[in-house]
Amino acid sequence: MRVTNSMLVRNVTNNLYNNLERMDKLNRQLSSTKRISLPSDDPAAVARSLSLRAAVADAEQFEANLGDAKAWLVATDSALMGAEDVLRRAKELAVKGSNPLSPEDQQAIAFEIDQLIHQMVTIANTNHEGRHIFAGHQTLSKPFSRSGDTITLQGDAGAIEYRIGPQQKLTVNLDGSSVFGTDETETNRVFKALIDIKQHLENGDASQVSKSLGELDAARDNLLKYHSEVGAKMNRVELANLHMSELKVNYKQLQSQNEDADIPGVIMELKTSELVYRAALGAGARVIMPTLMDFLR
Repeated sequence: MRVTNSMLVRNVTNNLYNNLERMDKLNRQLSSTKRISLPSDDPAAVARSLSLRAAVADAEQFEANLGDAKAWLVATDSALMGAEDVLRRAKELAVKGSNPLSPEDQQAIAFEIDQLIHQMVTIANTNHEGRHIFAGHQTLSKPFSRSGDTITLQGDAGAIEYRIGPQQKLTVNLDGSSVFGTDETETNRVFKALIDIKQHLENGDASQVSKSLGELDAARDNLLKYHSEVGAKMNRVELANLHMSELKVNYKQLQSQNEDADIPGVIMELKTSELVYRAALGAGARVIMPTLMDFLR
């Protein structure tokens, strides 16, 4: 095969371009610290990186959901503690009011019980970040309202759920009717018990106040049951959050292993490529140097 001068020039130029392209790739890896900058660099690694990035994004979203769920449960825990304090004080007053007292003392106790009912309504209408925690799905409206000795419920029993992991959901709210009851609710009659005691005291009927103590204890026991349920969910959220944090760290480590460049190795390759490029320049200069004009001198 006849080798011409243009063939030599073309081959030398192609080799130089190949060396420059390799140096450019190594320079990009060194400046970005990433092994992959284009899908063509390693299609399989790119696909794995996309999968790992999606996993990291999911873990971060689950962590955010767990944070919101914990905040809701903390608000619920605080509300239930306040409700238990109200019932504890109500029982102290009811025990005192079950003894023979003057009408004035009975009316004074009845007035304090009335204030406790107001406080219980406030607790039952607890608002967390603009949402009422005992209102079911009707979070924008107060679930409980009071008119005289009548407590009405406007909320529903809808469940507020958060996704806290793959295929995992957690219901964070409690049904207000089940927790507090109303004057028409036969189970957990928190408001009914308080209103009955108030009315018995206003009527001067100490014996009926004594009978209402059992109803008050039953309401408090029911509150404690729900409080325990909230505590168990808070523990679950803590464990799930710890697990999700560990998963996210693991995903990020895998992502780093898949994407990050081996900087010492890249530097060595770059130095080698520079030497090869310089050698190719020298060899090309020697090959291309003789021309027809050089022989005509």
